[in-house]
Amino acid sequence: MQHDDVKSNVLTTTLESAINWGRKNSLWPMPFGTACCGIEFMAALAARTDISRFGAEAIRFSPRQSDLLIVAGRISIKMMPVLIRIYEQMPEPKWVISMGACASSGGVFDTYSVIQGIDRFIPVDVYIPGCPPRPEGVVDGLIKLQELVDKEKFSDYAPPATNS
Repeated sequence: MQHDDVKSNVLTTTLESAINWGRKNSLWPMPFGTACCGIEFMAALAARTDISRFGAEAIRFSPRQSDLLIVAGRISIKMMPVLIRIYEQMPEPKWVISMGACASSGGVFDTYSVIQGIDRFIPVDVYIPGCPPRPEGVVDGLIKLQELVDKEKFSDYAPPATNS
């Protein structure tokens, strides 16, 4: 074996970028669909847009098995504690997509009973605009999330310092 053969067969990278590559290409979403956006999310799973191309086809309905929460639709005040509990049960690292105008800003439901944006209660990583967003918008939001995951650092998940 010649020296040139070894150079062409060796790949170097950092552990951080290898882990991020794995995370961004194997997202396990948990849909929290409460309205028409939930139906539109199902269309993103269908053959035309097929989010399995991006490694996100393993839909889970358990927060303990998910790392991506997709909130699709309006969230009422009575439902917000449930959403917060689901978010808290997800293991780190975890990400949130706010899908549609209702989840992002309350939509046309400017009323006392509907939350005017889930970002007031849980952190949101990507917003997908629309009422409801098209499946292509869901794919675009997923690609944007993958770009965010690819840039993350291990230090982003360091445990807080304790005062002892």
